[in-house]
Amino acid sequence: MGINPLPSIDLFWSSDPFFRNNEIAAVMPIKRFKKILENVHLNDNERMPPRGAPNYDKLYKIRPFLELINKACQNNAKNTKSQSIDEAMVKFKGVSSLKQYMPMKPVKRGYKIWIRADSATGYVFEFDVYTGKRDDKTTEVGLRGNVVKRLTKKLIDEGFQGHITFVNFFSSYEIMQFLYDKGIYATATVVNRKDLPYLYKNNNKGKKLKLDLGEMKWRTKENVAFVLWQDTKLISFLTTAFHPKLDKTFCDRKQKDGTKMAFQCPLTVVQYTERMGGVDRFDHLRCSYDVSRRSKKWWFRLFYFCVDLCIVNSFLLYTTNKRVHNPLSQLHFRLSLARGLINGYTSGKRSLEREPQYLKKKPKMSNNSQKKIGVDKEIRLSNVGIHKHEKIETWRRCRMCSTKTNNKRSKIQCSTCKVALCVVPCFDLFHSSI
Repeated sequence: MGINPLPSIDLFWSSDPFFRNNEIAAVMPIKRFKKILENVHLNDNERMPPRGAPNYDKLYKIRPFLELINKACQNNAKNTKSQSIDEAMVKFKGVSSLKQYMPMKPVKRGYKIWIRADSATGYVFEFDVYTGKRDDKTTEVGLRGNVVKRLTKKLIDEGFQGHITFVNFFSSYEIMQFLYDKGIYATATVVNRKDLPYLYKNNNKGKKLKLDLGEMKWRTKENVAFVLWQDTKLISFLTTAFHPKLDKTFCDRKQKDGTKMAFQCPLTVVQYTERMGGVDRFDHLRCSYDVSRRSKKWWFRLFYFCVDLCIVNSFLLYTTNKRVHNPLSQLHFRLSLARGLINGYTSGKRSLEREPQYLKKKPKMSNNSQKKIGVDKEIRLSNVGIHKHEKIETWRRCRMCSTKTNNKRSKIQCSTCKVALCVVPCFDLFHSSI
């Protein structure tokens, strides 16, 4: 449904060929699908603490599911040496105390989610749904720094030694020094704050600091470097990974006449640009085929987000596997995943091969196309080791060799494909012929 979105969920079962999706409609009737959605629950509502109770949780209805997904994300992949922390928005326009308004974001209204992801691929290691101001006491890293502290707690416990990149919303001298003390390097943009060195103004004239293109100013305090660099506008960074005096490089900038000119640039700027895009990469993949849709249950949007997260993470693990030489695109990966989950199942009321009711006469088929295997290649040809002989009570027509004139029957079927086959030679031919 995320691959081929429609205005209404009912249209997937429509008799109009413009809307109908036979692969979806054949799996189960629309009434059964809606009934399943109505009865989806992820926690025991009868045990939900009342509002105002010490253990009250705004995400109680979905908390076990969030913890399960978080645990799976962390266990299914090893931590990489470069990760980034940023926010993602899940679209939601209903009534909820968790809804945030972000006027500068593409998704202006919805749930805000803090994410720690791999800088290179976008694989999500951990996420945290923002529920508003917490009752946690202010620590040495500040309220915003607590987000970074929570998302890196598991890394610190495991003795992680790598690099974390994040945006100016979380950055401060305290959080940078905290991470450095725990053995983690960090780089972040930063806004002008009172605890930063006094570099934003020209001390001689008391006016705002003006630098030439490519010019840099910097100061250090203990293990944290504060860097100012003039690009098209003045930008500032905090870093514990790159020394501004020693680590320098060059970058090209286009001039008004269209020519390019090389300017000296701190390595901090280049590395921040390369390492900060992890969450954006994940968000791009997630939104390309988003399965989310409108629902009366406020937490369903978060449920759909987790479904998309699992699919994207699985896709990234698949594409980064060195044994996969020609990986599928995300579109075909999702198709293969959906067909694998369906596993050739039909509701019995509507077959995948049956034409819609609006056709008065079914066109005749050639002799070569009369015989249909009826099982998708993704199921029939993949993981051949799981296709085993299975005894059945009644004699059934062999899907491979039985014809109208030569009726061959068998009491053996494939345990995965659920079709009757002769043991020799049809069983092997069925799972190898293209």
